[in-house]
Amino acid sequence: MRLTLLGTGSADGWPNPWCECASCGWARVHGPRGQTAVLVDGRLLLDFGPDVPRAAARFGVSLAGLRHVLIGHAHPDHLGPDALMWRSWSSVAQEPLDVVAPPAALDVCRAFLRRWEGREPGADGSPLRLLPAVAGGPLELGEPGPDGGSRYLVRPVAARHGGADIGPAVLYDVTAPDGARLLYGCDTAAPLPPETLAALTGRAFDVVLLEENNGDRPGFGEHLDLPSFAGLVAQLRGLGAVGPGTRVLAVHLSHRNPPGDELARRLAELGAQAPPDGTVLDVPAGSASAPAPAPVPSPETARRILITGGTRSGKSAHAEHQLLAEPDVVYVATGRPADGTDADWAARIQTHRDRRPGRWATVETLDLEPLLRSPGPPLLIDSISLWVAARLEEPGFEQSVAGLVDAWRDTRRRVVAVTDEAGSGPVAPTPLGRRFVDHLGEVNARLAAESDEVWLAVAGVPVRLRPR
Repeated sequence: MRLTLLGTGSADGWPNPWCECASCGWARVHGPRGQTAVLVDGRLLLDFGPDVPRAAARFGVSLAGLRHVLIGHAHPDHLGPDALMWRSWSSVAQEPLDVVAPPAALDVCRAFLRRWEGREPGADGSPLRLLPAVAGGPLELGEPGPDGGSRYLVRPVAARHGGADIGPAVLYDVTAPDGARLLYGCDTAAPLPPETLAALTGRAFDVVLLEENNGDRPGFGEHLDLPSFAGLVAQLRGLGAVGPGTRVLAVHLSHRNPPGDELARRLAELGAQAPPDGTVLDVPAGSASAPAPAPVPSPETARRILITGGTRSGKSAHAEHQLLAEPDVVYVATGRPADGTDADWAARIQTHRDRRPGRWATVETLDLEPLLRSPGPPLLIDSISLWVAARLEEPGFEQSVAGLVDAWRDTRRRVVAVTDEAGSGPVAPTPLGRRFVDHLGEVNARLAAESDEVWLAVAGVPVRLRPR
């Protein structure tokens, strides 16, 4: 299966032509994105907004071989029916073309052609076929080869986006003639309908294109933001729809995201990427079960990650983001539990709980060694600072530190640990305070020396100090 990304942007593209935010400024310099559309093998097109014909021309792509168009719903960035009229003026006007779309989107096509061409689609020998896309109703597209194969198998599944007036909106599960499988998840919010999750279970897609419109500014329409994108990827991994070698691509990107370099870093932590418009990707059948392709960072690239920073620097949020796309995570809380005597402490604990995905398990313990040495899902330890504070006055503190560092070095689990950069402030006025800072600095340094990655969070911006 060969994919040509004719567009990867949102309805207004990225940058928004009228906007001067930092995200749009970055996009103007480093590469604008048009409305999302993906050409498969030069024969099948996913979404057909008004940007598509111009994007094809800009990238030197001919649409003459296009025979099947799949449209998710009738919003105008997904459906530009005027291009159907332009095709009728071309040298391939009599070649067959299937337009597969929900009923409301087909109505838009019919109304346009009646008005501007004065004809019904499919009438008078027209090669245009309008085929309804209904969730749960598979279609076979194309002419079979000599062996009866070589067709595209298209399975529409329900999206969570809009109502009957635009669709109902669908996503597409596509199997190409060579057996490669693609999931086109644009547009939708989370959670996906239960019937969709059931239909995607075990599908082992070779490539997944998933919308990520809202970035860090959620609440706009029925779309995914970065946390819900990560959560859906994690859910698809848990269902067997996304495998170790599945290429996960973020599309329908807007300026609600951070500037592109920061977005690329955060997507890479989830095992995803956002290739630019014009990218051509060859996706072999069966690649979902293979190791991740080289250009796509794997979530398992760094096994031991240490994140340090000051109070309210964003270090815990960054640690949580590192693991958002994992199906299962064990959150290890090393602080004392709320006992009703400290309202501020209880509020801080509740803030962390509210931010964590509900699927994560929580363990409250200071006994970190057995967790690090045992197999299981990824660990998020928050925090090493509280562990040091709790163990500092215990007999055998040095032995406890040595055991922790050894277990950290030898762990076979993926683990992210949060700690405090306590030595950045003035010297503590009490002997115990000075002892805590000194020992925490030592523990941090010893763990950092055995880490694959070390990060420093400053004013909400994570900076990588040590790449793998």
